[in-house]
Amino acid sequence: MSGFPPPKDGIELRHLADSAQNNLAYTGSITWRIVCSMDIYLAVLFGFLTLFLLYQIAEANSLDILHIPPKPLSTFLLFIVVVVAADLVARLQKANGLAAYSMGFNSSWWQHYLFGVLLGVTAQGVLESIGLLFRVREVSDFRFSLTALSGNFLWILFANFPAAAAEDLITRGYPFRFMQDAPFIVFVILSTSLYVINHILRLATKPITDWYHLPFTGLTLAYALARTDSLWFVIGLHQSGNVIYYMMRQMMQVKNIENIRRRMTYGIASELVFLVIVILFIH
Repeated sequence: MSGFPPPKDGIELRHLADSAQNNLAYTGSITWRIVCSMDIYLAVLFGFLTLFLLYQIAEANSLDILHIPPKPLSTFLLFIVVVVAADLVARLQKANGLAAYSMGFNSSWWQHYLFGVLLGVTAQGVLESIGLLFRVREVSDFRFSLTALSGNFLWILFANFPAAAAEDLITRGYPFRFMQDAPFIVFVILSTSLYVINHILRLATKPITDWYHLPFTGLTLAYALARTDSLWFVIGLHQSGNVIYYMMRQMMQVKNIENIRRRMTYGIASELVFLVIVILFIH
């Protein structure tokens, strides 16, 4: 008697064939999903790197590493190119332009932006005033004109908007778009890291006193976006620091003290206080 099992009948053979075909189809489906997922990830990465490169060109021009005439108009226009490119990247990825980055023009966008500017300017102005009392900066030749102050305020907001918006789109709006389901802390850490890395030219060419505050600023702005889902609010907050910086220098001669440790200690403390203020207002 043969030691081999009896042959399968026709029904069993067909069942085995169908199972094998189903398994093959399932394996092929998994492989296709993996390939599609890789394509999506590569498209996301390519979009980010494209915007990052465009931003670095504009930043290099603003730092006089590049000299694209006429300046400063060329720098202003280069940052606008980044914003336009962000819109195009979103549309190529089948999304709704800038709205994909929480920067859509809904009915309340200007209210969010204005709230960010006013909150930021008020808080930053108070913190800078306290810094003057602690003598972290030396000031002289104080001059005040309400008309000039108002004009400079609006001009700085206008001139600085493309740069602030471009950076917020790249380091906050872009990752936030793809991390809606990610843990809050993961987004904040990633966004803060991208914000610091986005200043790679400044990190490489400027002393630490010019960029030590970046992680703290990045933390505050990433938190603000995650809690409000409004990049307009974040842009307003972002611009407020730049507005205070330039307006102070319009009203007086400002010179940093030589005590670097004192300056940096107060700078870090003021950034943390600003974070607490933002948390209290939007929590």
